[in-house]
Amino acid sequence: MRTCDLCGETNSRPLPFYYAFEGQRLQGTQCRQCELIFLDPQPTPAQLERLYGKEYFTERPNYDRTQQDVKFIEEGEKLDLSQPKPDKFVDYMQAKYPGQKFRYLEVGCGPGYTLKSLQSLGWETHGLEISAHAADFARRQLGLPVVTGNIETTEDFHENQFDLAYMGDVLEHLLSPSAVLAKFGRILSPGGLLVLALPSVLNLPTVRLGFAAYGLLGRQRKMDIPPYHLYEFTPATITKLLRKHHFEVVELLNPVKPPQHIRLGGSLLEKAGKLAGQYPTYYLNKLTGRFGDRMFVVARNGKGG
Repeated sequence: MRTCDLCGETNSRPLPFYYAFEGQRLQGTQCRQCELIFLDPQPTPAQLERLYGKEYFTERPNYDRTQQDVKFIEEGEKLDLSQPKPDKFVDYMQAKYPGQKFRYLEVGCGPGYTLKSLQSLGWETHGLEISAHAADFARRQLGLPVVTGNIETTEDFHENQFDLAYMGDVLEHLLSPSAVLAKFGRILSPGGLLVLALPSVLNLPTVRLGFAAYGLLGRQRKMDIPPYHLYEFTPATITKLLRKHHFEVVELLNPVKPPQHIRLGGSLLEKAGKLAGQYPTYYLNKLTGRFGDRMFVVARNGKGG
């Protein structure tokens, strides 16, 4: 039985969903002690390497139904990188820390467009990117210090090197999120900021109700996408994991996608149920700020100087 990455316990229970991958059944599982959700077993490192081939970065569909597919690398096109393009992370940092110049690391920086644009604010920008294709583009075309590698295995960064790090939609893909947060605790300076953007789909009331219904019926839901997410976090479990590694949560936002944006997978009945449930969830989230399917977390490194 797998040891929980958060609390170290082995007492877990199966949840009513699983992935089928390369002849294996990867079962959704929840720790009974701390409630962290993970796959058991997890894909092997070799399987993960196959899962994240070049096609993952260049040919995936856009799961937001209101947007067109976006090219991962805009080869041969002129991009205006003279100033940051507004997004959740950039807008937040400029609003909360106007004029501050950070020693900044972005994990999963892709081809480096955001890194390049943030240099216009006087930031010292560094990147880490698992896709050799994208990292090479960032170095060759944009002249950026981007390391090709995995945050779990890289030893390219030294203690207290950064005072700000950002990791968007990466933590849930890792074999050991706990080990990675420990690494951030080392490479971030005392008081340095770690910003995480990640999904919290299993935090939705509709998903909780669906789990309960499947459980009562004794059924299991086979997921219709590859097992990219090895972990599923909620506001409670991500807070516990950060505290374990001496990070203080400064802010935790838990928004929900508008109904017209959600990915519709499964049977017609399941699609109808998703839409019907997303509307009340959306308005409940607007009132309470809770029960969302996304998280934006800002945490401060609490280690001593």
